[in-house]
Amino acid sequence: MISGGSRQGQETVKLTARSAHRRTFSELLIREVEAYTSNPAMSLPAAATSSAESTDAYRPFATFSLVWGITTLIHQLAFTFWTESWQGWTLVMAAIAVILRPSCSMRFLFLVVASLLNLWHKLPFVPNHILYEGMLHIVMLLGAISFFIKGKGAGAISGKLGSWTRGIWLIVVAAVVKVVYFALPESIQGYYLGAPTTFFIVFAIGRVVFRGEKVGEGDDLLARFAPTIRVAVVIMYVWAVIQKLNFDYFNAEVTCAGKLHREINLYFGSIFPESDWAMVGAAMGSLIFELGIPLLLIFRKTRYAGFVAAIGFHLWLSIHPAAGIYSFSSLILAFLLVFLPTSWGQQLQLLWNSQLRWLGKGDLDRGRKRARRLVIGVFFATLFTQAALYLTLERSYEVFGKANRVGFFTFFAWGLWIGSCYLIAGWRARGADGSFPNRAIRSLAWVGLIPILMNGVYPWIGARTQTSFSMYSNLRSEAEGNHLFLKRVDLFPFQTDMVEVLTSKPNILAPSERPRGIQQFAHPGHRIVPWFEFRRLVSEMPGDVEVTYLRNGEELSLSRKGDELTGDLEAFEELPLFARKFIWFRRLESLEGPMGCTH
Repeated sequence: MISGGSRQGQETVKLTARSAHRRTFSELLIREVEAYTSNPAMSLPAAATSSAESTDAYRPFATFSLVWGITTLIHQLAFTFWTESWQGWTLVMAAIAVILRPSCSMRFLFLVVASLLNLWHKLPFVPNHILYEGMLHIVMLLGAISFFIKGKGAGAISGKLGSWTRGIWLIVVAAVVKVVYFALPESIQGYYLGAPTTFFIVFAIGRVVFRGEKVGEGDDLLARFAPTIRVAVVIMYVWAVIQKLNFDYFNAEVTCAGKLHREINLYFGSIFPESDWAMVGAAMGSLIFELGIPLLLIFRKTRYAGFVAAIGFHLWLSIHPAAGIYSFSSLILAFLLVFLPTSWGQQLQLLWNSQLRWLGKGDLDRGRKRARRLVIGVFFATLFTQAALYLTLERSYEVFGKANRVGFFTFFAWGLWIGSCYLIAGWRARGADGSFPNRAIRSLAWVGLIPILMNGVYPWIGARTQTSFSMYSNLRSEAEGNHLFLKRVDLFPFQTDMVEVLTSKPNILAPSERPRGIQQFAHPGHRIVPWFEFRRLVSEMPGDVEVTYLRNGEELSLSRKGDELTGDLEAFEELPLFARKFIWFRRLESLEGPMGCTH
């Protein structure tokens, strides 16, 4: 703490305050880190927050916020395409800001908004769980609106809003510069102009985020969305089970559960059985876990078993080489916190305090600072290793797989640690009150359940199929479908108009030379898509193109040579913005027979 009797210390504080507006973003970030690594008397922000950040008591919001920030970084390690966008770097910066000060409600809100901006930038080409996480962020955002308008946030932010809005002018200037950059001809755009403009806008946002004063009362904010998140978790698991109730998921030859089982089994020397009964057993077992986990988590007496099942099942799945799976597992481990009783949380904090004292050689605050620096350092070390692979080898699907394994090992170390901490804390708290720390209250967050409920419905009303809780489900709603009891009702016409690509020069189905998203690697070799998706592929293909295709049993062709277009001109028209962003269909191998494994 700053000594009130020291005139020299007071002058130092005044000098710090007067010079703060001249500091660059990099200096602000360094100052923020130093607030957790140096003498509090040398840093005004550290001194101002030391009492709040130094507490060794369990704080549900700060714990959730910290784990959610780390989970965000793990997502970024799984899919590194974000490194070429300002939205991606802004999200990373927001996650680091939360990790450095997890008890600040405004920093958490900024992370939520930054994640939604990054999601909008990538839509519709995101994995199922990233879209689901985006819907959870909408729930959190609506809860935050209630918190800041009607809750304790209204008083907590009083007098501090200026520190968050100061510097907005610089963000506006940076945004204008970025808009001008995108308005330039593509021949002028590139890394030499793109990188500085991206840095400028991230720098401008960083000045606001890292200078903003701490806004507390986070536990009230958590209480406004945590009960809704619990319901959203149940909805997700239930829809995932429903989508898997199809004939092909129980077909030993094609079931996704069997495919995952075999590919994970390779890492253990194929020591587990792989006969037909084992494949069907894997399918049945996955349904038991996915339906059992939410049911076990809901009830107090079975909650510990639910944690054991969730941690064990999702860590096992994360071993699979697909990047999205370990990213999904990290999401599961994060939102287990909303099911954590207060008594468990208190034991969790005691466990962490013991570990932090060891890390800080007896000093809890020093251990906390070192732990946060360790998390950020490991993230960037992993990221730079992945970047080195792309730079020294090539930017291809094979190298993507190697880079993904690097990210996996970072996640798995985290997953084993956080999962073990949950279970140890729960075991130590056995016999104590196991009720949830927050009960359902009236909040805007409940409105956020609507898109989550609807997400699983879309394949059955003729709309999108790729991100509708149908991950690794063998589900086919197109044509006659393969579900045990659900049949499609075509409120939307997309799935009634299917196209099979016969030939294409260049290949509209192949990844580009420099892939920029997961759509480049989706279902290689599959050639059947709705007309909507075919139109996307043709209209977004640069340069000349020639395609022959089957539509309604008729072989047709189209081409573009310079400005000359032949064939169905609608295929060359750009899709409307909202349809382009929110609708995405998987590619199919066949409309009949067994449905192969798709994600």
